[in-house]
Order: sequence, then structure tokens, then C-alpha cells
Amino acid sequence: MAKVTQVGRVTARSLRADWSERSLTESWAFPSDWDSPAVDAVCEAIAAEDDVFPAAERLGRVRAGAGVALGEALADIDQLIGLVPGQQADVLRRAVSLGWADRAIAPASEISDPLTGLVSKEYLQVRLAEVYQGCQAAGTDVAHEYALAVVRLDLTGRNDWQRALPMILAGECMRVIFDAGETLARLGDPMAVVLTARTPMLSRRVQMLGRLIAGRTRADPDSQINPPRVWIEPLPAQYSAAQALLAELGR
Repeated sequence: MAKVTQVGRVTARSLRADWSERSLTESWAFPSDWDSPAVDAVCEAIAAEDDVFPAAERLGRVRAGAGVALGEALADIDQLIGLVPGQQADVLRRAVSLGWADRAIAPASEISDPLTGLVSKEYLQVRLAEVYQGCQAAGTDVAHEYALAVVRLDLTGRNDWQRALPMILAGECMRVIFDAGETLARLGDPMAVVLTARTPMLSRRVQMLGRLIAGRTRADPDSQINPPRVWIEPLPAQYSAAQALLAELGR
């Protein structure tokens, strides 16, 4: 039976731990991207019996920015509500929904991420559309000509700045290995990809990239994380399917 906690008898830390356990067990698909300072802010507001709306709205924006669907974001909030029954359930759901919608419809303001130098997901989608159009005009198979080299970092338990440092190093490593005009993009907090031509050397370059990122992050005391996951992701035949792939990888 799920544990129910009464507000006023828990700290923000214990509430967060219980919420994390429930969400990661019952509703959240990717454990490494649940953690966020916005989660802490919601727990602190509830434990202090403050107005939770601003923190929950912020969490909604964070979830949308990370590519989390609204349904999953609300399912996560329902896990929290289950721990604090009767405590601002409607406010939490409404604030998360509004924050999510606000971020989801916001126009992209940057072509590239100022910290990592990697281009945005929106710019990558433009480049992908050009690739699909070019292959169609040439009568060639996109999956045969191009692929994505994918990097996923394990940033679990790190705050905003601690999450940024490994991504900065990963971006530098990507530019070292893929330096021939490929499109290097950041999809989300732990994810980055390279849109690259399929060549006989691609597998070796991806392996080199994984070793280089692991070595750079291991050597920096402020950036030490588990070795990254690095792999080659085939492109689907249709551009619409490629857009869905980006959304999934961005998680």
C-alpha cells in the first residue's frame, strides 16, 4: 500500500525522498531526468505551508523544457498529491499545467546553447528537414546516408551548475571528434546528438567520443560522473518519425 504522509510532520527533504520513490517506481520513465531544483522548491513550499503555485508553475516549465509530456508531468504531480492528500491538489495540477503550456508554446530564443556551444533542438530539426529533402531529391535513403551519434550523461543528484559542467565538457569533446561541419545539438539536460554522415569511420569516432568524455569528466573534480552512454541511432525513413525520435531522445 502506498505510504501517505501528513503535511507538517515531514521535512522538505523527506517529502522529496518519498515523492521520488513513488514517481520512479510508478510513473516516471527515465530516472536520471526526474531530479531538478524545481522539485526541491515545490517540496519546500509544501513543507513550509507557503504558496506552492510559483514553485509548481516553475516545475511545469522545467518539465516542458526537458521534453516531458504534460500527461507524464501531471502523473508525477499526482504521486506527490498522494503523499499530501487534500493539500492544494487543484493548485498543483493547474500551476504545473500552466507552466508546462507557457514553456511549450514559447518561441526558441537561441540558435545555440551559450554554455556548451551546441545548437538547439529547434535548429537541429531544421537541419534534419534539409537532410530529408536533399535525400528525397537525390533519390537516396536517409538511413543509409546519415545517422545520429547520441551522448547521454548521468547527471542524477547534481544541482544546476553541477549539471552544466559535464555538458560543457561533453560539448568540447564533441567538437574535437566531429569537426567536419556536422550538426552538434543539445536535446536536453543529459542529452546531446551529432547529425553526421554514415561513414566507415563512424563507429570508431563514436567510441573515441565516449572515451574522451569519460576521461575529461573523470579528470575534473567538479565534473566527475559515471561514464556516458554513447551510441549510433539510425534515422527513420520519414521526417515525421525523425521528429518523434528527437522528442524521445530528448528525455
